[in-house]
Amino acid sequence: MDQISQSSGTSIAAINPADSLWSTALAFVDACPWRGARSLARKMREGYFAGWQCVILAMVDGEPAGFCTLAAEDGLVDDERTPFIGYVYVGERFRGRRLSERMIRVAEDRARAAGFTCMYIRSGEEGLYEKFGYETCGVGRDRHGEVETVFSREL
Repeated sequence: MDQISQSSGTSIAAINPADSLWSTALAFVDACPWRGARSLARKMREGYFAGWQCVILAMVDGEPAGFCTLAAEDGLVDDERTPFIGYVYVGERFRGRRLSERMIRVAEDRARAAGFTCMYIRSGEEGLYEKFGYETCGVGRDRHGEVETVFSREL
């Protein structure tokens, strides 16, 4: 586990399956009401996260509060861009604390340490990732044919 960011009861950690927080993160993802969490839980169980790929877990006062991922791809068909931040989620009680931004910064630091110079996010949200320095760099199509905006940021 890389304990990357910690302040006033909040910690952000980059974790892999061997880390002690993995089961805590998986339980939190399993209980998450967001439909995208089912896909992430499956990937966590199947050993998808290896090497530099990881789950970023936000904890507030010892309680899981949010998560995102750093992975080679984000389900886009015929897309060579890499790496991606994905599955960005913060529990309702913990919103407004800038946890999304802090998790994204930890993912960027981890990607930079792995030798990447650019970061990508696929999303249908407008106005969220731009405030973190991301710019629209194109679109991508997922395996269901849905088209979403792809954002990028130089690291």
